[in-house]
Amino acid sequence: MSAADVLFCMARRWYFVLAGILLTWVGCVATAPGQHVYSARASVVFLWPGSGPVSPTDDTAVPALVNFAAMVRLAVPAISSGSTDGGAFGGSLVGSEVRQGYTLILPNSGGQWSQSYNQPMLAIEAVDLTPEAAERQLTSIMRQIDQATSELQARLNIPMPERVTTTAGTANIDLVDGGVNSGTRLRGVAALAGLGSFLTIVATVVGDHALTRFRRAYIPVRAAVARDVAGTMR
Repeated sequence: MSAADVLFCMARRWYFVLAGILLTWVGCVATAPGQHVYSARASVVFLWPGSGPVSPTDDTAVPALVNFAAMVRLAVPAISSGSTDGGAFGGSLVGSEVRQGYTLILPNSGGQWSQSYNQPMLAIEAVDLTPEAAERQLTSIMRQIDQATSELQARLNIPMPERVTTTAGTANIDLVDGGVNSGTRLRGVAALAGLGSFLTIVATVVGDHALTRFRRAYIPVRAAVARDVAGTMR
């Protein structure tokens, strides 16, 4: 079939073309905004009474703080309600295509094949469909960390001046849009438009051939029935 034949089919079956254009346009409009996933991140550091963040190289108390941070992580109520496994997770929730959820991890400094925990902190990431929801989930987990820190030490009857504190109330929150960028959305819309145009042309040609064959088969049958009816009436 030549290009002229295709154009003739499209002109004759213009309603097929119109339907294809409308469907393609609806798909492009739905795809254009992209999928937005917002990621909120923060690190909560554990501190000795009356001190700032300790250094992992010159503070012999770091192992004790790290162990306490691990205990707090397990004591946080939210950790048992379906979060990603913080002990094994090492990447980003957005990169793992998680749209709603969070992680609470004790950072591993040893790399993929070894484990080394020398940072007395808990790293949190919360993802959701809106920035407000992601930040709200993150701040809720930080409040639970502070609460678990206080409750664990209260059970041990540790005096208030000697208790470990955290930076949960002052931690910086990094909020980013983890959705697709404008270039990716543009390429996606262009690809969808091209695919829609191709399918519209194919559907128009196939539909034209099917209707043409049907008409050729139907008209002789209708003529024969009409002759039979006319003969009966005589």
